[in-house]
Amino acid sequence: MQETELIAMWRSYDKKLEENLTLNRKNAEAITLIKIKSLMNSMAPMKIFIIIASVLWITFLGVVLYKTYSYASAFFWWSIFIHAVLLAFVIGVYVYQLVLIFQTDISEPLVETQHRLASLTSSTLLISRLMFLHAPIWTTFSISEKMYEHPVWLALQVSITLAFVATALWLFFNIKYENREKRWFRYIFSGKEWEPVMKSIAMLRDIEGYVATGPRS
Repeated sequence: MQETELIAMWRSYDKKLEENLTLNRKNAEAITLIKIKSLMNSMAPMKIFIIIASVLWITFLGVVLYKTYSYASAFFWWSIFIHAVLLAFVIGVYVYQLVLIFQTDISEPLVETQHRLASLTSSTLLISRLMFLHAPIWTTFSISEKMYEHPVWLALQVSITLAFVATALWLFFNIKYENREKRWFRYIFSGKEWEPVMKSIAMLRDIEGYVATGPRS
């Protein structure tokens, strides 16, 4: 066999090997995107359930606010009102997340999927921050004017409310993506609201690694 024939065979083998590597990477990307889509879809049922349950709850609160407007204490009425307004905002965020989930397409560019996951992550954190921030109202809705006549009870009530306010503010400012590896963060964010997002982000980074290191066709 001539030397030129050997070189030609070697080059042909290299070309086939590169084509196979490219094909394998594309297959890996496609499979990973399908898994990401599946993970994102797994979050939808829980969000739909929360939206329906929240709408029913807000409707009930609206009736309570309307019926008690003339005689309820200011603490009760405004605590329930703030809770209802915040919950309505959270429902809007959940609807926005559902739109993100259902718009995700495995054939879309990676940057689009990356943008949706980033929006899903930030909005999930926003919901949790707001829900913790309004937690102190659960200690204020039961305050009545009669409590002013009992200093001990009043002092206890103020102490509990201040403790809730301090905790709520700390969580509001510390619940952020940078703290995701901390134990308290992982304790709070476990389950179908958060884990599928984190798994999807990890998979997306794997794909980005393929694209960055692999040959382009």
